[in-house]
Amino acid sequence: MKMTISQKLLGGFLAVLIILTTIAGIGYYQIDTVDNEYNHLINDRVNKLILVENLGLEAKSLQSHFRGYIILGDNTTIENFTKAHEKYLLISKEFHNIITLEKAKELIKELDKLENDFYIFSNRMIELKKQNKEDEYTSSIATEGRAIMNQFEQKQAELIDYQQNLLNDGNKAVTLKVAAVKKLFLILGVLAILLGLVIAYFIGRSISKPIVMLSKAAEQIASGNLSLDNINVKNRDEIGDLATSFNQMAKNLRNVIHQVGSSAAQVAATSEELTASAEQTGKATEQIAATMQEMATGAEKQVRKVEDTSAALNEVSTGIQHIATNANIVSTSAIETSDKAAEGNLALQTAVKQMNSINQTVMGLSEMIRGLSERSKEIGNINNVITDIAAQTNLLALNAAIEAARAAEHGRGFSVVAEEVRKLAEQSAQSAQQISQLISIIQKETENAVVSMESAATEVAEGIIIVDSAGKKFDEIQLSINEVTNQIQEVSTSAEEVSAGSEQVVASTKAITEIAEESASGTQNVAAAAEEQLASMEEITASASALSNMAEELQALINKFKV
Repeated sequence: MKMTISQKLLGGFLAVLIILTTIAGIGYYQIDTVDNEYNHLINDRVNKLILVENLGLEAKSLQSHFRGYIILGDNTTIENFTKAHEKYLLISKEFHNIITLEKAKELIKELDKLENDFYIFSNRMIELKKQNKEDEYTSSIATEGRAIMNQFEQKQAELIDYQQNLLNDGNKAVTLKVAAVKKLFLILGVLAILLGLVIAYFIGRSISKPIVMLSKAAEQIASGNLSLDNINVKNRDEIGDLATSFNQMAKNLRNVIHQVGSSAAQVAATSEELTASAEQTGKATEQIAATMQEMATGAEKQVRKVEDTSAALNEVSTGIQHIATNANIVSTSAIETSDKAAEGNLALQTAVKQMNSINQTVMGLSEMIRGLSERSKEIGNINNVITDIAAQTNLLALNAAIEAARAAEHGRGFSVVAEEVRKLAEQSAQSAQQISQLISIIQKETENAVVSMESAATEVAEGIIIVDSAGKKFDEIQLSINEVTNQIQEVSTSAEEVSAGSEQVVASTKAITEIAEESASGTQNVAAAAEEQLASMEEITASASALSNMAEELQALINKFKV
């Protein structure tokens, strides 16, 4: 599957965002769970303790009103006695509705039975009071009534202890839950850091390493070294396409240099042959001029020599035409290579645009992570609200303890409940503080992630500079190829001029042949033709020398490249 550079970077940063979002979601869920358990602990366990305490208070109120009637005989106390019993039944019914454990159900049933026994006993004693049977109800109150109330108080204490143990167990469970949440946050934070570093390392390496390789290879080519091996880049993205085009460009440059070198060597060899042939022809022409007087007697020999010279000139003309053809081929190849270099430069410019787009994407993701940091701050604000609630709960518990102290014996049980609520509030405040510290750690790690993204953006900017430098190297290569093309075109032009001159020489030798055949009647014409031929040979020699110099210059340019 082919992935672009922007897709790789976007995928890496999305992975980091998913990890951070997952951690935030888990943190929110765990905090919500702890909050629910804490609310359950306060609203359920503490409420049950309060109800049990209220049952005891109503039972004592029942006993107090009963004694009031026995002592004072006031009928108002009987009404209060009945109201206390009814209120006890209402509280007992509420307690029955919220309990689920079998042991608690058994204890409350036994407690209700004892209260009902005392209520029946009290009504019986009230009837004895109304009948003025003082001895009978006095002894019964001291024995049977006291026994029932003692059993009631014992059973109430047992139920309070049972509910208190449940409250303590719930407190321990909440404490363990908070410890587990802290440990989970720490583990997830470390994992998020490690995964973020691994993702950043591999993405940065996959981008920077091939670009550095291409930059070094471009410097080698710019210095004239074309013998380097193909760059092996496994990336299936824009950098991989750039490496493929770069390797093809280097291959085409090597082929062009080989062709130009071969053509230059051939031009040099042909020019030397042409020079030698021109010198030989000049010497022959001098001999013709020196022996004009003997031309009549050696016409046949002269004709054979002129024919040999004509054949040699034909060979020279053919070689020069071949040189011109090769020069045109080399010029065409150089132009194609220049076009390839221009395409490589265009690909580099496209890569620069793509990396600029990547840089903008990195900056956008950095802003998204900063937004996530702001969300963490909002969670911290919520945690501060929980801390304030815990402080207020602690203050309420203190006020409740003060009121319980004022109530003396009747408020003893409620004082215990207030103390437990105060402890729970302090523990909640401590847990909220620890959660706040964890949120601070997450915010710091988020800031580190932003720093890593900014570092990645810096590396992308450096990559843009490197690719831009490579583009400049391509421009230099293209200029060098254009110079070689101009030199080759000059060689081609000179070769065409030499070819035209050689054709003229061939025509002249034909004329010499005709004159030689008529040498008996035209010795002066032969001498003039010999002088013309000598001048042409000098021109050919000069042209061949210039062609040889141009071939040497072309060879010197080629030698700058190491193939």
